[in-house]
Amino acid sequence: MTDRGMFVLFDLGETLVDLTDLVGRIADRLRREIPGMEQDAEKTSHDWIRRTSASLPREEGTPFVREIDVAATVLRELLAARGIPITESDADALLRRAWNDFEPSARFCPGVSREWLEELRRMASGLAVVTDGDIVNVNRLVKRLDLERYFGAIITSEAVRAYKPNPRIYRAALEALGAAPRDSVFVSDTPLDLQGAAAVGMRTALLPRGLLSESAKLPPGALRLSGPQHLHDILASWSKERPGPP
Repeated sequence: MTDRGMFVLFDLGETLVDLTDLVGRIADRLRREIPGMEQDAEKTSHDWIRRTSASLPREEGTPFVREIDVAATVLRELLAARGIPITESDADALLRRAWNDFEPSARFCPGVSREWLEELRRMASGLAVVTDGDIVNVNRLVKRLDLERYFGAIITSEAVRAYKPNPRIYRAALEALGAAPRDSVFVSDTPLDLQGAAAVGMRTALLPRGLLSESAKLPPGALRLSGPQHLHDILASWSKERPGPP
């Protein structure tokens, strides 16, 4: 480990970047483009984000499918259950238009700010993002929020052909940072992400958010953060515990 402290790796959506606006933009598109969806648009969009997350092919050995393709299938199935036929290509196009609506106003989650990230960057040996996302959309979001200023590596599921908690995606991020698992902590709003990080030997910290956080069991030793600033306090305490130079 370097003198600066731990390496800190983050999930992106709902850990650092607020996805409630994306859900809202999808609801807006459903109201405008799908007849009969005026009353059900909000519930459908919330069902969509949760079911998309749950439907990603996460098991090791299962064929990789891009997130947008999973998302379009889920939206088509949700609408079909309401008696509204839509092709997968039309569902894909609707979701892409909603992303275009969302991106210009994308914002950080509560408690996350450029100042917070800058302070964290000074405290840590290195920062990385590990996200279940497609390369194009993630890169657009990274550019919009100027995340490359703070993060030494941004690893997408599409780039490594694996979703969390597959060990491959965590190892790719650790390798990009030149970090050992024992010198690293993974921060996410979902216990499933933390289980994968713990399996490769990383420390873990849950940052509950609500939209996607599920009640799955946390890995042994996982911390539960009260908010983003709590992470700074934890890193500072770990730094004090480290032995000084001989």
